[in-house]
Amino acid sequence: MSESIKGFCLERKEKIYPNSGVSVTSNAEVVTMDIPQLQEGEILAKPLYTGICGSDNSATIAKANFDWVQRPRVIGHEFSAEVLELGPGDHGDVKVGDIFTPLAMLGCQEEDCPACSVSKWNLCAKKEIIGFHRNGGFGQRVVLESDRVVHLLDGLTPAQGALVEPLSIITNALYNKCNIKPGQDVIVTGCGIIGLMSAEVARASGARVAVTGLAQDRDIRLKKAKERGFITLEVSPENSLTAQLQKGIVDGNGIPFGTSGKVDLVIECSGVPPVLSEAIEVVRPEGDICVIATYGSEVAINATHLTRTSLNMRGSMGSCREDYMSAMKLMATGVFPAEHYTDLYEFENIIQAFEDSIKAQNMKAVVKMN
Repeated sequence: MSESIKGFCLERKEKIYPNSGVSVTSNAEVVTMDIPQLQEGEILAKPLYTGICGSDNSATIAKANFDWVQRPRVIGHEFSAEVLELGPGDHGDVKVGDIFTPLAMLGCQEEDCPACSVSKWNLCAKKEIIGFHRNGGFGQRVVLESDRVVHLLDGLTPAQGALVEPLSIITNALYNKCNIKPGQDVIVTGCGIIGLMSAEVARASGARVAVTGLAQDRDIRLKKAKERGFITLEVSPENSLTAQLQKGIVDGNGIPFGTSGKVDLVIECSGVPPVLSEAIEVVRPEGDICVIATYGSEVAINATHLTRTSLNMRGSMGSCREDYMSAMKLMATGVFPAEHYTDLYEFENIIQAFEDSIKAQNMKAVVKMN
């Protein structure tokens, strides 16, 4: 094929520090790309809406935990798309015109793979992530494997489809990894979209939820959390989460939050090593810590305290097809109100969308691709 497309492409991997005076998008360019010939099992699709993930931001500024992404690479794994063409091979129930969102992670599908044998492609050691291992949804056309296709549920819009993948990460974490129960007091550390999705799903499960953030989050992300009815906590080295809990926190009705400075569950979404280190100190004995974030450096853990308080700490990586289905149902039924969190950008403003996202000047940037 000779048709050309535009795409947001990572070209370089120079480490960039926000607020350093260097453009946070200087590693990327909007480029013209050629569409490759479709191979066995592949389809050509037209991305409709693509969301900017925190991992896209990290790769763009070449954080240590994402500097492995090869360049040049058109990124983007959170998107909805329309099937335009089927390549050679059997594509099951996938047909031209279908609207779908792709599974971000595709496993090796080998019979002896302990993850793929139980349909947990997200845990496959050889998994390939669209947008990182192959070009993704920030191109105006994308070639991908039809095995990734998850058809959108009736009633969901393509714009909502761009939020299915991140919400599926939350459904996996909270429904499969967290021992969350109605009536619990839960702290979500980090007020990006993953944190606020976690807060919404935790509250829908019957928990009372507080969300933490920094001073720079006060006017946008913490403000949104407060508007949504969550307890908001602005933390700093001088006013730590531990100190605030020990001093005493109350909800909007004046009812104390937590017991003796401890809570039932911490959901860690910030990706800041000291935040995870501190989480162990604020959870009650036999309480739970669920780690969704990844980190750019090693994290110091007080393992002795972990043992002596019988805490449960679990990581949660990505999601699989059943988590996508749960996420779509949460949006279709209004349990997760996508409209409260989506900031839409046209494709011609994609550089601005990334700049705003990296600088935490929006809630969830979603780009209309075509």
